[in-house]
Amino acid sequence: MYPVASNYRIFSDAQLDDIHQASLEILRRTGVRVYEPEALDLLAAAGCVISQDNLVRFPAAVVEEALLYAPKRIVLCDRAGTPRLFLEDRHTYFGTGSDLPNVLDLETGERRAARLSDVADAARLADYLPNLDFVMSMALPSDVPSKTSDRKSFLAMLTNTVKPIVFTAWDENGLADIIRMAERVAGGAAELALKPFLLAYLEPTSPLQHSASAVRKLLAMADHGLPCVYAPGPLEGASAPVTSAGSLVMANAEVLSGLTIAQLRRKGTPFVWGSGAGPLDMRTMVGSYGAPEFMLHCMGMAELAHYYYHLPVWGFSGCSDSKLPDIQAGIESALWILWTALSGANLVHDIGYLESGLTCSYEMMVICDEIISCVRRLMGGIVLSPETLALDVTHEVGPGGDYLSTDHTLNYFREVWSPRLFDRRTYHAWLAAGRPTAIQSARELARHILATHRPVSLAVDLLQDLNAIVTEADARLLAAPGQ
Repeated sequence: MYPVASNYRIFSDAQLDDIHQASLEILRRTGVRVYEPEALDLLAAAGCVISQDNLVRFPAAVVEEALLYAPKRIVLCDRAGTPRLFLEDRHTYFGTGSDLPNVLDLETGERRAARLSDVADAARLADYLPNLDFVMSMALPSDVPSKTSDRKSFLAMLTNTVKPIVFTAWDENGLADIIRMAERVAGGAAELALKPFLLAYLEPTSPLQHSASAVRKLLAMADHGLPCVYAPGPLEGASAPVTSAGSLVMANAEVLSGLTIAQLRRKGTPFVWGSGAGPLDMRTMVGSYGAPEFMLHCMGMAELAHYYYHLPVWGFSGCSDSKLPDIQAGIESALWILWTALSGANLVHDIGYLESGLTCSYEMMVICDEIISCVRRLMGGIVLSPETLALDVTHEVGPGGDYLSTDHTLNYFREVWSPRLFDRRTYHAWLAAGRPTAIQSARELARHILATHRPVSLAVDLLQDLNAIVTEADARLLAAPGQ
């Protein structure tokens, strides 16, 4: 979880300053569109220039001052209020992604529309897997009314995991209901702000736009003192410049302007830095999740956050363009996980994503959990001490001896990384076991976990209150004819 320091970087300090200055120039010269009146008032009062009703251009000093107030450290707790994720330095935590319209059915293997039960199952699976540290909804349920599906998905996560939750809300009203639910679980607004177990995932609209809905949610999170990530997702060559440097600068300007709005609303608003920009494949018109340019973009954003802004970092990992949990999915997911660990990104999502962010795979969640475990061992490095250097036992065994029966081996062999999923048996033992593949083993393990794992339950009266909030939202929003 806490890797050794990596010396690998793609940018020097001077180059990071170049990127920052170029982002400030975009904000000064080109500006961003802000479609929310309260935010426009905040920006105008701070000295920004507003023209054409909603085009905002930023003096550099306004942005630089806002950066002074953003916290350098964010702590996320679990549902019980115990600190779990320390978003600072190079502490890297992995979790699932959100809102996929499709799921690979665990029984049939066929792609189907996502259901609310998939939100619950993905949360329960992630709750069990030891190397997944937080939960997002994974599935966009098609079997409940869309207007209140955000509340239902949040409740499904709350009841199926104790781990921290990163959530989405469709608008500020959905966000308000979700915060009400979280406050009820935490024991009040003050307790939730002090020990947050949730973080909102918000997005500006590339290129260089802040929608009314996104900004209202950003302002609401600031008002409650709760953490959020405000991460653009532009497509290079479509909604961002096609060059990696150009898309990085533009996305950075979008994040800078979002952070400025949040800090103008409330100094000290917890804010996670990052974005995800991959290329549009001009042959297929698909935004690629497995592209090396996507990985480079995330590394660049992580370096800006670590070495220039000193803020917590949002990241991507464990995702693939493949349609199935196959060798392509394994290669792309493993590359992502290792690359992200090297970047030191803090809050890393999208574990289990297939089909360029359209399909959830339970098997890939299990496989990625194993890959993360291996990568964490790699990032732990080699410990040097008198005992690990093993001079005494090497002298005792001497030339031609064996180490199998020594106390030193007995004391330390359990520290050797051992897979739970990947197969290391002899060929004949593997044949006797029925020739299992990694995918088959992952599928069987996922089935077993979902059949047997039961997360810590919420109190009955608390669950009744949470259900009442969702029921109230249904009554408000679904009463109109045709809903």
